[in-house]
Amino acid sequence: MFRELTAGTVALATAVLLATGVTAPETARATTRQAERTTAERVDLSTAPTARGRGDTRTVRTDRPFSMIGLTWNGPAPDLLRVRERAGTDWGRWHALEPLGASHAPEARGHGTPEGATRARWTGPTSAVQVRARRGGADVTGRLRLIAIRPASAPAPDGPDARAARPPVVTRAQWGADESLMRWPPQHAETTRAAVIHHTVETNDYTCAESARVVRGLYHYHAAELGWGDIGYQVLIDKCGTVFEGRTGGLDGHVVGGHTKGFNAQTFGVALLGNFQTAQPSERALASAGSIAGWKLGTVGRDPLGKATLVSGGGKDNKYPEGTSVTLPRIFSHRDVSDTACPGRNLYARLDDIRRHAAG
Repeated sequence: MFRELTAGTVALATAVLLATGVTAPETARATTRQAERTTAERVDLSTAPTARGRGDTRTVRTDRPFSMIGLTWNGPAPDLLRVRERAGTDWGRWHALEPLGASHAPEARGHGTPEGATRARWTGPTSAVQVRARRGGADVTGRLRLIAIRPASAPAPDGPDARAARPPVVTRAQWGADESLMRWPPQHAETTRAAVIHHTVETNDYTCAESARVVRGLYHYHAAELGWGDIGYQVLIDKCGTVFEGRTGGLDGHVVGGHTKGFNAQTFGVALLGNFQTAQPSERALASAGSIAGWKLGTVGRDPLGKATLVSGGGKDNKYPEGTSVTLPRIFSHRDVSDTACPGRNLYARLDDIRRHAAG
């Protein structure tokens, strides 16, 4: 029905979907096997039919179910973005989609990067979605492109990679990263000075059994659809506290990520899966966020309860002009340095708890 984009063949090791990421299971035995591929459909909404009686609503139906969506555009950003999915015979409620601000990105735009995009949304299996977008009161839905992503399924995991002293982490091989999408060569910083806490905003409705598929979908969206060439965060954490490796090389070295523009080269990005403007973070997720941030800072002798002085790289949505020295807690949030609500009011209120977990 629409042009389908395949992400390439995945040779994947078993991924982990733990009930908790706080305890330390045995080191995983990676069993490589062939898996289905993550695919996506790109649909120009100018070609999608309007909903009956609503000329400002576009409807997209696909032949095969998808589980994650995003919207991209070129030109000015809409000031209202709404989507809803069909569940069985009924349409669900409308959801706002948050645009990705300029600070939610690598330092440089990749080839083919759209001028604007929303955060991805986990829909769960569906084959129909409706979209509304307005700017200044005018309908601009037809200017957008819908990305409908089908994250590959994966075998049930054995357990995380639990290297000496490091908290258990589900590696890229274990969660099924398609390395043919990885086209952002690692750029190495001198050191890691601080950790930045984020939320991914896509949904709070996923199950822990779906977490690895959510991560695969986000990876595809960042790497292929936004043109970054990799996922932006160094690690991602689900509601059960399972920690997933993100950016290639981001665990063992000081590889620059793409999560807090102007500060990417100095920080370690920790993203909790969910929208914490509306929901409360789980205690297990908070504990894992503190544990992995504290471990990373400890590898370079940083006190997670201390302060860090960083130099801003500037850029749009950055609160600090280029060259400004900024003193911040060693573990801070995206909103502390950028014009964004990230990581959401409820997670922001728990930053001290993350710091306490980091201090052990």
